[in-house]
Amino acid sequence: MMTRYKRLLLLAFAMLPLGACALADVASGPAPSLYVLTAPPVEAGAGARAEAQLVVEEFSAPAAIDTARIVYKASPNEIAYYAGARWADRAPRMIASLAVETLSTTGRFPAVTGPGAHARMDLSLSGDIRAFEAYRDANAGLGAGSTKVKVSLFARLVRMRDRSIVASRTFTAEAAAGSGMDGVVEGYDAALDEVLSELAIWTLEQALAAMPEEAGS
Repeated sequence: MMTRYKRLLLLAFAMLPLGACALADVASGPAPSLYVLTAPPVEAGAGARAEAQLVVEEFSAPAAIDTARIVYKASPNEIAYYAGARWADRAPRMIASLAVETLSTTGRFPAVTGPGAHARMDLSLSGDIRAFEAYRDANAGLGAGSTKVKVSLFARLVRMRDRSIVASRTFTAEAAAGSGMDGVVEGYDAALDEVLSELAIWTLEQALAAMPEEAGS
């Protein structure tokens, strides 16, 4: 028994330098490049204000998308990630933040906040991220433009006072990705810009229809 204990003790001490080396390798490895996306400017035009305070909840997403890693689908049944590149935040949180910024720029809501706002809100915007990915376009060959980006959000607008669903809709857009990682991120930016612009106009229209008494006051 004592001999076995001594062997285990010696093995543990022998592994300590290996563990230290592994930690050193992790710490000294190159940091990934971080990328952010931008909120599109939305021209809502002149018209009635939606006198309803709006909260944008973080959209739910499958585990493969609920990450800061940048998704690449080499085939419909295979999910991979770009090496050495990350979003600056988890994709659902980043999209929610950009949606808040986009809706705020319309100037047609008295307040637009993100999750956790400690205030009485009239409407809640939530939903699911159905697609947020770059993929190989099989019809484009292997040259420039063969990679595309797809963004698809399912949105639902809920009236908070009775928790009723006012409206729901899916928003989908695709954009060509340029060469290199910068080109891929530009593709993500273009596709998400289109989705968020359409989402903002739709949310405004539905808010005006759902709460006409507030809009006319």
